[in-house]
Amino acid sequence: MNISEPFIKRPVATTLLALGLLLVGIICYFRLPIASLPTVERPTIAVWASLPGASPDIVATSINVPLSRELGVIPGLVEMSSLNTQGGVQITLQFELSVNIDAAANAVQSAINTASPNLPSGMPQPPIYYKANPGGAPVIALALTSQVVDSSDVYAYADTIVAQRLSQVKGVARVVISGAERPAVRIQVDPDTLAGMSLSLEHVRAAVASASLNLPKGSISVEDRVYTIGTNDQLFHADEYRQIVVGWSNGAPVLLRDVARVEDSVLNTKLAGWFNNERAVLLFVYREADANVVETVDEILSLVPQLSRWIPPAIKVNVAYDRTLLIRASIADIQMTIAVASILIVLVISLFLKRLWTTAISSVVVPVTLAGTLAAIYALGYSLNNLSLMALTIAVGFVVDDTVIVIENTTRLIEEGSSPIEAAIKGSRQIGFTIVSITAALIAALIPVIFMPDIVGRYFREFGFTLMIAIILSAVLSLTLTPMLCARQPGRSTGRTAHGHGFVEGYLRSLDWTIRHQFLVITTIAGILAGTAWFYVALPKGYMPTQDTGILFVRTYSNPSISFAAMERLQRQVSTTIQSDPAVSDLVSYIGAGIGGVMSWGYMMVNLRPPEQRHESVQEVSERLRQKLAPLKDVATYFIPIQDLNVGTQNNALRFQYVVSSTDPALVARWSETMRRRLIALPEIRDLITNSETTGLEAGLVIDRPRAARRGVTPVGIDNTLYDAFGQRWINLIYLPLNFSEVILEVDPARQTDPSQLDRLFVPGLNGVQVALSSVTRPRRVHGSMWLNYDDRFPATTISFDTKPGVSIGDAISAIRKAEVEANIPDDVKTHFRGEAGEAAQSQNTTVLLFIAALLAIYIVLGMLYESFVHPVIVLSVLPSATFGAFLALSLTGLELNLMSSIACILLVGIVMKNAIMMIDFAITAERKDGLSPIQAIREAASARFRPIVMTSIVALLSACPLALNTGPGHELRQPVGIALVGGLLLSQVLTLYTTPAMYLLLGRFASKSARAGLG
Repeated sequence: MNISEPFIKRPVATTLLALGLLLVGIICYFRLPIASLPTVERPTIAVWASLPGASPDIVATSINVPLSRELGVIPGLVEMSSLNTQGGVQITLQFELSVNIDAAANAVQSAINTASPNLPSGMPQPPIYYKANPGGAPVIALALTSQVVDSSDVYAYADTIVAQRLSQVKGVARVVISGAERPAVRIQVDPDTLAGMSLSLEHVRAAVASASLNLPKGSISVEDRVYTIGTNDQLFHADEYRQIVVGWSNGAPVLLRDVARVEDSVLNTKLAGWFNNERAVLLFVYREADANVVETVDEILSLVPQLSRWIPPAIKVNVAYDRTLLIRASIADIQMTIAVASILIVLVISLFLKRLWTTAISSVVVPVTLAGTLAAIYALGYSLNNLSLMALTIAVGFVVDDTVIVIENTTRLIEEGSSPIEAAIKGSRQIGFTIVSITAALIAALIPVIFMPDIVGRYFREFGFTLMIAIILSAVLSLTLTPMLCARQPGRSTGRTAHGHGFVEGYLRSLDWTIRHQFLVITTIAGILAGTAWFYVALPKGYMPTQDTGILFVRTYSNPSISFAAMERLQRQVSTTIQSDPAVSDLVSYIGAGIGGVMSWGYMMVNLRPPEQRHESVQEVSERLRQKLAPLKDVATYFIPIQDLNVGTQNNALRFQYVVSSTDPALVARWSETMRRRLIALPEIRDLITNSETTGLEAGLVIDRPRAARRGVTPVGIDNTLYDAFGQRWINLIYLPLNFSEVILEVDPARQTDPSQLDRLFVPGLNGVQVALSSVTRPRRVHGSMWLNYDDRFPATTISFDTKPGVSIGDAISAIRKAEVEANIPDDVKTHFRGEAGEAAQSQNTTVLLFIAALLAIYIVLGMLYESFVHPVIVLSVLPSATFGAFLALSLTGLELNLMSSIACILLVGIVMKNAIMMIDFAITAERKDGLSPIQAIREAASARFRPIVMTSIVALLSACPLALNTGPGHELRQPVGIALVGGLLLSQVLTLYTTPAMYLLLGRFASKSARAGLG
């Protein structure tokens, strides 16, 4: 049966089918979304809870522990980390890929509800959650600046208008506002004046809380009218609060203005943000895990002109940075790469066949196959991204390979005297099994890629399916459309041409010599196999190439006990230095204490100029900025290039993380310090920093309980007084038309600068007598943590690090594991890698298993097709030379063996097998049907298949060259694949012309014995 014959005899139907597929593909192309990588992220939920004024240890024990106990038992949870800071906690939960984000959110809310009875009663609001990863990078940042509008008013517009509208955009998970806070009334009490009037801070708090309310009053019905009842019970501004009566002294009322300074201020005065050198309110937009970046950003950008009309003209909305700029450039660049590869391949075919019609056939089949693939990936819900388009680039070579095999076989028959239609029917029948065998082997090679586990598997699944669809369509069109077009080529040859005959004769003479020296061939294969194993051990191992997305995330660190004013000064120095660099376009910067933030930490997002303007990589820019900032004292600056592939939940200062955890905080402190010192000494590592902090200063008080009891002072009274004085306590809520505000109670800021001011506080005692705090307490000065970290409910320390230039993360992981063994860490202390380092540690074993799985899948498929245990081994014997060439190319270009280059090695398996399959198919047929001896059969096969093998080898090489040579946007992901393919093809395609016949003759003896044994 010849499946091609009906299509050859019905050219109109075949042409219309192809045309329909082409049109559908074109329509789908314009409807496909654009992305940098497939939209795959673990479902991540962040929980925030605040308790203003609470120290990190109080936050950890009273909020984090009750919440984590309930959150930690949610099914499908794979990672949970928490950061406890002054005034609040941030808990980040990451789930398995199979978990639905909405179901996870419901489970999180249920856990919060269950934990609520155990949470402090003084929390201003219940814990809240967002379906976004705080450790990820925002997709776009807006900066609101103004020369005349106060920052608190700018924040009000940002919060009530801009952020609300952006949050409604499909795909937006959360909008984070930094650099300012919402308005508030701030009451700053003079404790000496207050005590002189026999009043306490608790008196002030109670008086303010009862003086401003917003309660329902009801209504009055009079005949046919209804009157609602209203009063001026709610106060809104500072001048109104100044008139509140807080107590009585000698029969006269004591007004709030008599004992305190009351002013219209903001909720948190220790926040600041800048856009370049201008004060700004910053809005960072985070997307949902399954949202398309480009579509989300496009909708946001379309809203910017509308937002400008809703806010005063004096406030300018600036796009601080846009993650999609280089994504679009990268997609355009790889589309050009596909076009270049297609043109080069068509030129090669025209040079070999020297026929306009056969060249035109390739020019038709390639776009039809690509169009069909685009239609399929649209139906599957995929996007145009670096991986899917790279699959299409590689697929061009596979498509043309199948087409070339059919065209060359048909052309050979025409040259031998057959008519075009006869040649097409006969040629498709001869080559049909070969096409099926090649396609089956290629699909088998891709099966392990498609079923890779976890998040990396999901990323490469889109790549694998795209390539598999293209391969299947290529095979289908090669057996339908291509033979039909071959049958319509004009002219008829009456004899075989001499074109290329001299090359064939020369090849056969060299092949005869090789067959006579089979031992030399086997020795060569063994040597290459040993060299491949050596290269695998010697090559540096990585995870994913570092992308140049044009954005740097910058973290600044200073003394944990630094003041806000000092941190602001240091942050401005760093930002000014960075902004002066010629490669920097824009910069947003912010500092501030709060939930998820620490006073001594600063943050920046640096937007670099396009690659064609700066002419250097993001690593080179980072290194230059490091050197510029090195002379700055009292501040350390770290750079992380933003990556499209985001793994992990922690927002760390450096790219890689190593975690030390235990149930005992003392053990964590001891062994994290031990490992920190050992890691510093490793030559592979630089820029090491830990998130452990125990050098902060604590102004402690020890209560003399017997003395306090005699004077009627309770610990609760002391805690409340301290909270009123130094905790920026929220004591009342102000309801506004579009938002709400708070009333903040504290002592005069001048009294918050020295621990000795604690002695000047008074607490309520017996009969309302004000008792000096110093009379019932004694001071205790100790070191305390300014923040506390937990990992999966246990105290933990994360050591963040980066590798030195030229050192791969795989080498660093091996060095750290060796340091662990030397340190002899006890069993009750657990260590592991997190984020990208954790994925890299897992991928080191995954790469080998993936390659072995590909080989087994190919062996099984070919064994079934050939009904032989031996012939698949002959086909697979070409692999050592391919992997050796790939490893050699990676070594010569200084690249590491990472997931991208590993995928290239698996693709090489499929590509180089095609030559062996074409040769072995012909030889097996010649033996079984024509009765030729093995040596005659393989020699005839080598002669008949020499031209298609050379053509397909050059075609495959040219399809990979644009990937290897391209240096445009996004080339970091594609170039390792291209270089590995080119290196493997250059070596293997030459050697397989000789090693395949030799292995066929050597192993063919075993195949004959097996066949005879089976018949017997």
